[in-house]
Amino acid sequence: MQLVLLWVVLITLGAIAPSHGSLKELNKMIKQATGKNPIFSYLNYGCHCGLGGKGQPKDPTDWCCKIHDCCYKHLQQQRCHVLVGRYNYNYNDGNIVCWGESHCEKKICQCDKELALCLQRNLESYQKSYSFFLKFLCEDQNPKC
Repeated sequence: MQLVLLWVVLITLGAIAPSHGSLKELNKMIKQATGKNPIFSYLNYGCHCGLGGKGQPKDPTDWCCKIHDCCYKHLQQQRCHVLVGRYNYNYNDGNIVCWGESHCEKKICQCDKELALCLQRNLESYQKSYSFFLKFLCEDQNPKC
């Protein structure tokens, strides 16, 4: 999630403009599932959403980001390119269906789907006080994946 949201910011600001890629899809998927703008709502939320990730997650929303980081880490160990891997999905009436041509595409989409649905399930835990949270306030101890 750390690098993911940096790329989303760069894409949004026009610094990078891919026509495909999981970051573009992740941004869209989170917006569809939560109704929130991912850049303004999740870019630097808590200790694990956005750049950097350390310490105990602050709330269930932050745990969603921690779990997503772990999911991406696992895929990177399988040599999947999580930031640029292309995939397709459908969002219909709250349901997300992933598909892709390769194992990695399907798994990246699955990680992103789980994040979007986790954020959706935990909308009530979202606290504005954790938006744009200062990461140096996070503990050094990081829960294991």
